[in-house]
Amino acid sequence: MLSTFFYYFEYIFWFILVFTIIVFIHEFGHYIVARINNVDVEKFSIGFGPVLFSKTDKNNTKWQVGAIPLGGYVKFCGEMYSDSKSNVNSKNKNLFMNKKALQKASIVFAGPAANFLLSFILFIFIFLFFGRNETPNILGSIDKNSPAELNNLQVHDRVISINNIKINNFEDIYDFIENKKLDSDSLLFKINRGSEILEYSLIPVKKSIETFIGSKKNINYLGINPLISPIIGKVLPRSPASFAGLKKNDKILKINNLKVLGAREVIDIVKANENKVLNFLILRNNKEIITEITPKDLNNSGNPKIGITFKKNRTKLKLYASIKESLNNIFIISVKTLIAFWEILFGQRDHCEVGGPILIAKVSTDIVNTDYISFIALIALISINLGLINLFPLPLLDGGHLLTYISEFVIGKNINYNLFKKIQILGVIIIVFFMTFSILNDIYCRVLN
Repeated sequence: MLSTFFYYFEYIFWFILVFTIIVFIHEFGHYIVARINNVDVEKFSIGFGPVLFSKTDKNNTKWQVGAIPLGGYVKFCGEMYSDSKSNVNSKNKNLFMNKKALQKASIVFAGPAANFLLSFILFIFIFLFFGRNETPNILGSIDKNSPAELNNLQVHDRVISINNIKINNFEDIYDFIENKKLDSDSLLFKINRGSEILEYSLIPVKKSIETFIGSKKNINYLGINPLISPIIGKVLPRSPASFAGLKKNDKILKINNLKVLGAREVIDIVKANENKVLNFLILRNNKEIITEITPKDLNNSGNPKIGITFKKNRTKLKLYASIKESLNNIFIISVKTLIAFWEILFGQRDHCEVGGPILIAKVSTDIVNTDYISFIALIALISINLGLINLFPLPLLDGGHLLTYISEFVIGKNINYNLFKKIQILGVIIIVFFMTFSILNDIYCRVLN
């Protein structure tokens, strides 16, 4: 019973942490630009419902934490849209409704902008101090009966180019294949094997795979995997590997006297030997150590594991390159998010890619237990998504307000108050629908299934 409590507590904790950071940054963007424009702020809230904690500052802004951690809000003094029939407080220049259209637009835009700024800074931090993932462009393993095997590609082949486009690392291969349409066009692989330069023509096949969030995804499948050195990056607590005494930076040399050259071989052997004792030969500080480990199905996923992650190859970037790479990441993520949203909306993509609190909790917990750098990147990713969705021109969202205030600036007069009220009702219906869909989708895709 106690272990079950801690299991669910961990999910709840990481969800609250991730969501609170992102929501606070979003709302603080609204707040700080409002103060720059001399708008009085009545309330700054993280969470909804009963107030757990509150404090009023010298500017009479009430800072509070609500009991339901599913968002937040900033309440400005004065209505967001004024009733033209009322002259109350019409002369108070510190009310939001009395500001110019572009000032109001800048305040509502500041929330999403703060989310993008957070992601921009986090990506720079990762690239500058930890580096960018760069897996060597060498084939570590080839799947049985895959297009790669049927066309005689071999382990340790180095991919020089695809369709005459230079390949620098395995990430380039993933990007090239992922961005290619699912058709029958062949790919010309130029391979370095020993002292030879060889060319192979491969035709990707369409394959449906299950992603780590539980959704289905169609990919261009070739059956090639990168060569990842079997060096341990992290040992998960309370796992078979931790009980066996494995440590970070240990290198796996052999399993049951079978020499392993890459991480994929370790994974395949572990998967095939659930609940069977395996003898691991480990290299630690130039000393060989033998230990026994029994693979277990740790989370009832159907995949036996020993509870380790493998060390990633990272290349640290200089400041300018980090800034450039950060901007590129934000652009790519934004484009892919919009494409995914469009495809899900029209049934071209698995609806299980949509999620709410349960998805955020699951992904946050899984990633923080794997790699803290990836966890920081996850915060940046979710922050981009939140900022992007809030820019959608829908009533109640920042994008809807932004469109209205820009329209007011163009036409030179305020929007009709009664029209605004009707639009808000429509907005409530739309937002409630999407929130209900995401929560029910969460339950269906990640609880019932």
